[in-house]
Amino acid sequence: MTFHCRNRSSLPLAHTLIDLALLAFWIWHAAVVLNPLTTRLKRTQPNALAAYASMESIGWDPEVYSTPDRHFALMLTGTLPAGVVSYAIRPEAGWQTNRRLWDPVWLLIHEAVAIPFWFLAGMWLDTGRSRLARLLRGYVLLRVIVAALAMLLPAHNWWIPQFLFWLGLAGYGLLRALHGVMAMASGRRSLSFVGRRG
Repeated sequence: MTFHCRNRSSLPLAHTLIDLALLAFWIWHAAVVLNPLTTRLKRTQPNALAAYASMESIGWDPEVYSTPDRHFALMLTGTLPAGVVSYAIRPEAGWQTNRRLWDPVWLLIHEAVAIPFWFLAGMWLDTGRSRLARLLRGYVLLRVIVAALAMLLPAHNWWIPQFLFWLGLAGYGLLRALHGVMAMASGRRSLSFVGRRG
């Protein structure tokens, strides 16, 4: 007996695992960056009065560190419809401080939208009515590659390929909808023409 990996289970599972791996990397990256900043701030605070007394300038060292948008955008654009919803509800989720490295409420909202989205997409693909099965499975592979590259080379905007995928998918959906509307309109015209001749 062979196991058939159905899209309705494999798509939500794969995307959730990728999101969690990216989240872990995002938290780890912030912790590595914020810890030296926090210890440096604690070391320089007692010397602040001495610096004023000696007429030296004091550099501004912020306590809040904003992770570059590219790290957070990589999670947002993985499942862009869920990303739009979760970011609209919790726009501050992308900001990290040494007290709050991540927003668990944002993650719950994001995954509460993303998992049903991929489950429904998988159910639709399992019916066999769509030609997008290979494309969506290829997108999972793209996300794995992009996530690995983002962890190895974090200074680049790796979220752009994911965003372009969603842009292309939206364009494809729009063309299919226009094709369906035009087919319905031509079908009605032919029916009305037959009705007139009858």
